[in-house]
Amino acid sequence: MAEKTTGLYVRMNPEKKEKAEAILKKLGLNSATAINMFYDQIILHNGIPFRVEIPNAWDNLDQMNKYEYAKLLDERLNTLNGREDLLGDIAKRLDAEKNEKKDNQVLR
Repeated sequence: MAEKTTGLYVRMNPEKKEKAEAILKKLGLNSATAINMFYDQIILHNGIPFRVEIPNAWDNLDQMNKYEYAKLLDERLNTLNGREDLLGDIAKRLDAEKNEKKDNQVLR
């Protein structure tokens, strides 16, 4: 008796599909077999069978073009400037609290 099956329809970028299918073909697999293997692994692991994370951009510098690299540097500089502003605000608040405590002690 044949195993019961169901269909799965997925929308995807055509270039991504072509690239993946070319790799699968080299491995001797088709998309259906690869997807079935993926689902089997999800069941075995009771979750995604690999780490799902956002890679650290600094680890991928060799894969960036100069525009991506410039954008990354700009984002990091803006973040650092934001931290400096935040630290400056905190320092001002601490100074204000310190001065307020001094004023309160003088009044006593």
